[in-house]
Amino acid sequence: MRGPGFRVTEPVHAPGPRHRRQPNSAGSAQRMITTFAYTLAGGMLAILATGRPGQIAWKFLRLASALALAIACLVTVTSLRQPDPLGRGLDTIATLAGILTAGVAMTLILIAPFAARRSGLWRALCATGGLAGITAACIAAAASHGSSTAAVTMIIASQVCGALLIGSITVAWLLGHAYLTATKMTIAPLKHFSRALSWAIAVRCAFFVISTAVAWWLQPADVSIFAMLANSWLVASLRIGVGLVAVGAFAYMVSDCVRLRSTQSATGILYFGSLFAYVGELAGLQLLTECGWPM
Repeated sequence: MRGPGFRVTEPVHAPGPRHRRQPNSAGSAQRMITTFAYTLAGGMLAILATGRPGQIAWKFLRLASALALAIACLVTVTSLRQPDPLGRGLDTIATLAGILTAGVAMTLILIAPFAARRSGLWRALCATGGLAGITAACIAAAASHGSSTAAVTMIIASQVCGALLIGSITVAWLLGHAYLTATKMTIAPLKHFSRALSWAIAVRCAFFVISTAVAWWLQPADVSIFAMLANSWLVASLRIGVGLVAVGAFAYMVSDCVRLRSTQSATGILYFGSLFAYVGELAGLQLLTECGWPM
């Protein structure tokens, strides 16, 4: 027996072209890119917080921090130049969170040579920057599509899962590239981040199943979440086939390469895997726009 129906006012209507949202307006595209960029920057810093700086070459730490800084600065400046008011000061909060992410990343660049001796400070700063970036992503996604407590909760959970996934795979391939020059670095850091990637994709797949089940439970009697996914079959195929199944296969292959201590093979797989993960997360954001429910 199904639940009382979605409490989200717009997320899901009876399937069919006349009920679907217009998916590619300039505002929704800008919001989707903003959300993805903040998710990536925040996820990278959050994943860096889990590593041991003493095991990692400081030049890699500086490189990863610089990339997070560039992404956070670019999206924050773009948001300031092209404001998209959300009401209740949410744009201001998201912008301040983005500025905090960029500020933390700048600080990390400066202290990277001393990260091994100040590991506690390094991890605390990474966690702070990561939380700020993920917060900005959650605000950008939830403010546009969440009109109920259930929808907002699921959107926030989705953004956290997405941040851990694309953050871990990005940090992992950057680290794999660092092995070309940091020849004295042990396999332990890559093993840690590849394990984080495996857990992240497992959690992402579990969230997709749970989110679909919740959507089915809350939907009105005359609406089918599966019919809406069928209407958006191409985007849904990218979300599931590319962003979940293929990335999961890549994560398994990477863990096997790391077990064999083949860093170059693992890095090559991670390059392709990161592209698939990015496409999958962007497809998930597009489904959020079209269906009003995170996948």
